[in-house]
Amino acid sequence: MSEKTLQIRFTIIMIIALFIVASCNPIIAVFSNNTTQVEQDEDVFVTCYTYGFPGEPTQEILISADDANFLYNKIKELQLEIAKDPQSGRMQQLQNEIVNLADEFDLLPKGLSPDTLKTRLNPVVLPQNHQRTIIPYPQKASEWLCTFASTGSGTSLPIIILPRFIPFILTPIPRIFLRWNAWDAYTSCGGLRSGTGFIAYGSQKGIALGFWGLGFTFSLPPLMGMYGLIGYALYATVDAEEIEFFPPNQAPVISNENPSSGAWDVQVSLSELSFRLDDADGDLMSYTVTTEPDIGSGGGVLKPNGIYTVPISGLEIENIYRWTVEVTDGKATVEEQFSFITEGPQPFNPFNEGWEYRKQITIDHTQVADDLNNFPVLVSTIDSDIRDKAQNDGDDILFMDDVDVANKVYHETEWFDDSSGELIAWISVDEISSDEDTVFYMYYGNPSCGNQQFPERVWISDYEAVFHLKDKTSSSIEDSTFNDNDGVKKSANNPTEEIGKIGFAQRFSDDHIDFTGMTSTAKSYTFSFWLNAERDTGDRTFWFDIETGRLLFKWISMEEEIKLYDGIDRSFGDTPSAGIWQHIAVVTDGSSYVSRLYLNGYQYGNDLGYTSRDIGGTIKLGSRFAIHDGIDWFYWNGIIDETRISNTVRSESWIQTSFNNQNNPLEFLNIGPEEPGP
Repeated sequence: MSEKTLQIRFTIIMIIALFIVASCNPIIAVFSNNTTQVEQDEDVFVTCYTYGFPGEPTQEILISADDANFLYNKIKELQLEIAKDPQSGRMQQLQNEIVNLADEFDLLPKGLSPDTLKTRLNPVVLPQNHQRTIIPYPQKASEWLCTFASTGSGTSLPIIILPRFIPFILTPIPRIFLRWNAWDAYTSCGGLRSGTGFIAYGSQKGIALGFWGLGFTFSLPPLMGMYGLIGYALYATVDAEEIEFFPPNQAPVISNENPSSGAWDVQVSLSELSFRLDDADGDLMSYTVTTEPDIGSGGGVLKPNGIYTVPISGLEIENIYRWTVEVTDGKATVEEQFSFITEGPQPFNPFNEGWEYRKQITIDHTQVADDLNNFPVLVSTIDSDIRDKAQNDGDDILFMDDVDVANKVYHETEWFDDSSGELIAWISVDEISSDEDTVFYMYYGNPSCGNQQFPERVWISDYEAVFHLKDKTSSSIEDSTFNDNDGVKKSANNPTEEIGKIGFAQRFSDDHIDFTGMTSTAKSYTFSFWLNAERDTGDRTFWFDIETGRLLFKWISMEEEIKLYDGIDRSFGDTPSAGIWQHIAVVTDGSSYVSRLYLNGYQYGNDLGYTSRDIGGTIKLGSRFAIHDGIDWFYWNGIIDETRISNTVRSESWIQTSFNNQNNPLEFLNIGPEEPGP
């Protein structure tokens, strides 16, 4: 049972006790205190009781008479202050002093901190001039033939008045209906016949039909508008911010989506989306389906477990479609988003489709460490031909796997400068060989075609994120993959864009980038990046932090060298001096304490003592939070470029070939002369 549930139940019990006292005696509450001061030469046992916490813990200790009397006087002073003004600054000061004294005397039960106790003792008080804000009530619950209790900051109508001077009127007065409206309240409701119930809390409104019970509404500074209710009802319903059901409600489950999420090459003839809905409690469900771009929508009301479909039409080739299913069982609402990519074009001859020029691109097989599939090849060139003949934004640049009728090869344009003809593009080549040269072709010179790049098909499904570290906006960094795991720049001095190893990069000092959208739970992964350390005073530390897993890359200026460290701060030798670009890759295969680090394409040192971690947590690029010698944050000082995260173990051949291609693309491949179309 959650701590919040226990607190709510304790509150409801106290309401019931209040009503019992209020209906039997004109005194609503009585303070009883049998404590007396003790003789100065006595040691006394003092017991601390805490109510409203899980288990209602207690703590008993032996303290001196002086300490006991001092604590006793403080408590008496607090009682007087509460009677005068329960919200005064003096009252809160005394309250905090008593908590601190209890902590100093070791009176607080184990596991209960002073800060936790102070928070509970000082709830947020609604000021008299509070402006109520209308908020939506996302959850709803109801019961037939039930008992319920409700209290909070708000009002109930009609107001129930219980005269005490006529004995037979002491019985509760029945009401046709009763309603309450609160901006902060608790309501507990149990069905007498159903055996089910719920607790609603937060902002809420409710109605009880056929009410028989007790209640009050009053308004006194500083708590303006308070109410309390307890009784029976033929029917009670509540709309609230949060509702907890008993027994716990099992939310609907959306599964068996078709096309499956992340599917590639879905045919444009697809005429419907389908999915399965299940509710373990047997509740009837209502659902809606929307699509983006809009290719159709639909919905259903009060449906049982089963498979449901929504008709769609108008799909286009080489497009990304996202569709959302939202379902509710009347108690819980579940939303799932799915996506798919439609098929590419059939083989075609670009010269027959409006392109006028092409160039052959040849990958030198001696630069390839092994045969590799779906490999992203970097093409980086400054070419006056594409400057003069391609569209100004380079949208007509196209890559094909052969001449004449051939298959399109997908690419992402990281940068194109129409004034110089500089092109930086990533091309997904199906297979590159280490035994013979691999050839593909670049076409350009089509003034009427649309944008030919498709980044999401370059970075295949085992890439979690690819960050070229070019600004998307002044405060964000774009992920090129299908996953849209964009990053947000953090701290007062945001990382700044500048020329990097490949196109643009980010310069870091006392700042970092948060990548908060990572959702994979893979334990096997590879992450890689380019680093350029700055010469500066003191230690400069690079952190690539995945939850509590981390990679440390440190340059110690006093020794004028760079050192590599693993996650537990062990050194694995020296690398070349600072001020140069270096490629780092770290691989973990999913088993604990087995990772490999690669420096400039080659394995560096032996297996590291670096524990593998889920990628599901927040990734911080350029810093890590830690308590060490009084310092809370460690930062990288320098430039970072081309950062990638994959949910697979990349081979040494893959990493070495990546380094060869990215470090010197002009040696890795050759771009031939221009060939005009027929």
